Amino acid sequence: MEPSNRPKGDAFRQQKLTAWQPIMTPLKVVVIFFAIAVCFIPTGLTLLSSSNEVYEERVVYDGSDQTVDCSITTEGQGKVCTIQFTFTEDVDGPVYVYYEMENFYQNHRRYVSSRDPFQLEGDEVGKSDLETSCDSFVTNGSLIINPCGLIANSLFTDVFTLDSTNSIPQNSTLDESGIAWASDDVKFKQPSGFKSKAVNNFGTSCTAEGLPVDCQQYTDSSGQKYLFYYPDEDDVQYLYESYPGLISPIDGVTDEHFKVWMRPAALPTFRKLYGKVEGDFQANDTLIFSVTANYEVDSFDGSKALLLSTVGEFGGKNPYLGVAFVVVGCISLMFALLFVVKQMVSPRAKADASLLNWT
Repeated sequence: MEPSNRPKGDAFRQQKLTAWQPIMTPLKVVVIFFAIAVCFIPTGLTLLSSSNEVYEERVVYDGSDQTVDCSITTEGQGKVCTIQFTFTEDVDGPVYVYYEMENFYQNHRRYVSSRDPFQLEGDEVGKSDLETSCDSFVTNGSLIINPCGLIANSLFTDVFTLDSTNSIPQNSTLDESGIAWASDDVKFKQPSGFKSKAVNNFGTSCTAEGLPVDCQQYTDSSGQKYLFYYPDEDDVQYLYESYPGLISPIDGVTDEHFKVWMRPAALPTFRKLYGKVEGDFQANDTLIFSVTANYEVDSFDGSKALLLSTVGEFGGKNPYLGVAFVVVGCISLMFALLFVVKQMVSPRAKADASLLNWT
């Protein structure tokens, strides 16, 4: 018997499965539009209410519409200026501090892809592989840049410091810890072979602290002393060397501001978290920030701003989502009412053969 290509006679292969096709009667259409309106309008009003409860204040300090003159024309200029925020109402803390940039396209394909994830995780990666993954900023003369790529080597370098003495309430502090996503902890690790040790003084030798003999010394802003060692210092330019004074050699690529910057924004206008100020504030309280401007944006017509914002149940201030829900709900309600009026004024009988055109 010759083989046959005929499929088996079950319902699935013969396409005889039970099916259901809804008939969209006027009543069903009206019910669907009303259901959308009932769901969307209250949701939108809730989102708008939550957004309106968020306190936000923004000061542009470099750009065409700046209100504080802290503009620079060269990279690393180090211009210092002061920004004062005065609360116009009582605010329940914490208050989050953001910096905002405009006309900076972090979402460009070449920019987003210019990084090496294995190098950022502390692995040793060959120069040829880095040239493929990073494409740009792979070497600086004879030194291999670690980390390489456009994102890592365009780090935002402005520095914000809270003047706790002159701010009200006094002794307010800017907490810059915990600003990165927890998932970033596994994506950013110091190079394999890196070692560091906190010490009371630099009188002890490197070998006595379990470090190689050619380790280096570092003292952080709090006065804590460290001994540290990076492998292949003569052949590699590490992050703390690319940004001296900004990136600690102890933190390196685990620096939280660096982690925040390395998560590219989807739009050319974006804001990134810099820190938070704990505590509640009353109307007319002030927070005074000292800004050291190092990041030049004049060459690409960009702008920089500093923001204070609280957080609501659905995040920061964003009225657009609430407006979108209300608009869609109102449109659905309007269509539902139009169908009701049409059905009352000029009803159409279901399965009316007289409405068919046979010609």
